[in-house]
Amino acid sequence: MRSVEDKIDPKSEYYINSPAASVSETFLYPTHLGHFFYCPGYRQHRLRFDSFLIMYVMDGAFTLEYNGKKLYADKNSFVLMDCYQEHCYYTDAGGETIWIHFDGPPARTMYEMILDRHGNVFTLENPLPLIGCMAKICHPYTHREPIREILISKYLNDLLTELVIYTPLQAKTLQRVSAVENVRLYIQEHIQDELRVEDLAKQALMSPYYFIRVFKKETGMSPHEYVLNYRLGIAKILLLETNLSVNAICFESGFSSESVFCSAFKKKTGVTPTAYRNERTRQAPVS
Repeated sequence: MRSVEDKIDPKSEYYINSPAASVSETFLYPTHLGHFFYCPGYRQHRLRFDSFLIMYVMDGAFTLEYNGKKLYADKNSFVLMDCYQEHCYYTDAGGETIWIHFDGPPARTMYEMILDRHGNVFTLENPLPLIGCMAKICHPYTHREPIREILISKYLNDLLTELVIYTPLQAKTLQRVSAVENVRLYIQEHIQDELRVEDLAKQALMSPYYFIRVFKKETGMSPHEYVLNYRLGIAKILLLETNLSVNAICFESGFSSESVFCSAFKKKTGVTPTAYRNERTRQAPVS
């Protein structure tokens, strides 16, 4: 869509994303995203805008007034903000950015981890991996392609994980955090595999006992709980967004059998997969 904001060049574009409830309850997701060209004198001030913001300054310079501080973001800087708080940013000379507002259950935890390591404005020696992730997230919107929400969530997770990896922490702590994030990505990419704790520990180069302790400390869940919750999150989306049978969804989301899937699903949600699909379908508004 074309922006109608004052002092935004008409060639700028932005997009609004409204994820399914089953996605927003489980995964990271973008809420708004865009590529803006700012005219001199642009100013944005909000009391709150319920999301978090990651922005890359491609050209120009910006001033931020946020959390009682005045910060400056020049060309090739990244900006990270909690937009649930009052925030203001502006440019005297104009500029160009790509930006993504995002949210989701893991968003605040990941935001705070990145904030501790980088602050609200930072540069990276090699920004290309992050720019690549941002481009992947924006691509289906800018090219009017179907929005694959799980894939978009993965790219957003990749983006934030890259920021966690690029940290000034002491090497031992950095390795521990990076190992857990890499295992989380491995789980997401191999969700249909068996995913034994022993195999996940090998991915982290840790003993199973130590890996379980570290993983739970960093995520708040055991590896088993994380895998189960991720599989159930996928299953919920497939139940609501596709016509696949319960049996097919069982295997698509990585469960070993339909009985194991149905038992785990009912224990977590209180209803069977079929009842969940029927109830949510009846509740959906008629367009």
